[in-house]
Amino acid sequence: MFLRQVKNKKTGRIYLSIVQSYRDANSKSPKSRTIKSLGYLDELEKQYDDPIAFFNEKIKQMNEQYASERSSTTVLHINFKRI
Repeated sequence: MFLRQVKNKKTGRIYLSIVQSYRDANSKSPKSRTIKSLGYLDELEKQYDDPIAFFNEKIKQMNEQYASERSSTTVLHINFKRI
């Protein structure tokens, strides 16, 4: 996951969102999905001292949690031999 910053060409405002990249199973092409829309940077600066640093730290924690959940999943493969 990462922090996407999109600048509006008309207003010049920057919109922040948390995005996850993945590879589509059918088309095998890379895609991304928005996990959470955060809002405009100028509005978030009223709530947080440094919103980019705050959300980057939050995303780091989310990535660690996601990695630990994936690693704890065990795949059991049993090969039955026909007699």
